Amino acid sequence: MPYSTRPQPPTWTRQHWLIFAAILLLALAMRAVLLNFPHGKFFDEIYYVDAANDYLNHRPDSNSVHPPLAKIQLAGTMLLFDVSKLYGLHHLEDNIGWRLWPLLCGVGVVGLTAWLAQSITQRPRLALLAAALVAVDHLSVAESRITTLDSIQTFWITLGICCAAHRLWRIQDDSYLWFSALSLGVATACKWNGLFAAAGVVLALWTVRPHQESHQALPGRLKVLAIFALCIPLVYALSYLPYVCTVPEKNFKQVVEAVQAQHTRMIKFRYDAKQFKHQYLSYFFQWPFGIKPVWFHYKSEAQSTCTGIVAFGLIPFWWFATYLLLETLAGAWRRESIDPMGQFVVLTYSAQWLLWASSTTGGFFYYMLTVVPLMAVVVARQLDRWLDEPQSLPLARTYLVVLALLTVLYFPFMSGLQVPYKYFQALFFLPIWI
Repeated sequence: MPYSTRPQPPTWTRQHWLIFAAILLLALAMRAVLLNFPHGKFFDEIYYVDAANDYLNHRPDSNSVHPPLAKIQLAGTMLLFDVSKLYGLHHLEDNIGWRLWPLLCGVGVVGLTAWLAQSITQRPRLALLAAALVAVDHLSVAESRITTLDSIQTFWITLGICCAAHRLWRIQDDSYLWFSALSLGVATACKWNGLFAAAGVVLALWTVRPHQESHQALPGRLKVLAIFALCIPLVYALSYLPYVCTVPEKNFKQVVEAVQAQHTRMIKFRYDAKQFKHQYLSYFFQWPFGIKPVWFHYKSEAQSTCTGIVAFGLIPFWWFATYLLLETLAGAWRRESIDPMGQFVVLTYSAQWLLWASSTTGGFFYYMLTVVPLMAVVVARQLDRWLDEPQSLPLARTYLVVLALLTVLYFPFMSGLQVPYKYFQALFFLPIWI
């Protein structure tokens, strides 16, 4: 059903900004505590930290299964960290430098989620609820604490979605189309599934009409297609300039062959079942339900205590979001009650999720990180609706209390805090979660 509750002032008050600042501080604290644990490289850090160092030392990229731009961003942050350490500005461990940019991107996504929700609803309370949900989401916290490409890519994808939403709902300025396309070009040059997000945004810009009754000038389909078709390949090509500089051969033909060979390796890795193997492999239809989480780190001491970091999703948030997305899909295109916000969220979410069906070798649960902001918006919309209905107010409060309690209970497995082994067994009681 279309979204309509009691009106709220669309502008943010001082109180709204203070709450927003508190949410960002909470997000930062949850991601920064024990950031130096584990002390060495763990999970895919063994690939991406080395790849970033390759760029810093003018060596060929040792990670040949992803485009270069996220690794270049990691290299830039690591360089700034090392330079500041050289001048005595801090005495932090080097692994803080590896993990700093993913952490900042994770906190940035919290802020972008608030912008997205505010742009399409003009309801500050809803925007704050959505930001808070991302701030404490288990997957978002765990991914922001490890040096992989996913948090970095999620920042750029969310920025691209925000710019598109701002153009549709708030301002008749096509510069936001360019910002959106450039952001999604950066996302694609981080990992190829940035194209999934771009497809969803283009489809939303073609389809969604937020103000049916107004004469607002919306972008034409040809203009949208031209801007995205220009920006994404251009950004992707430019991202290979540092990569080319690391190729020992300077002959143009040899450089082109080296780049082509890297793309061949990327394609073979993704679609060759003999290469693409992992104990935590799963398929896209499993991901919305958190069926097969991914353990980044686990260590037990004689089954008396243990530490663990897992890419997981708290069931009350993930299952509720999946239900609401299905409900939104069922009602967003009804002729008698068009729901433009629902259309936008469903299209941008579905493209990033359903297009993973093209992967014949499967993938990993944490590929869903890019859609967590959209999940947060639909859940926040329902909570905001409940908070305006006296009969539903207890339900909203109960849901928030349950979510807060589970966040606290599962926080040790976002951050690697040591807990009793029986505590681990109590929280991860299903064999498929281990």
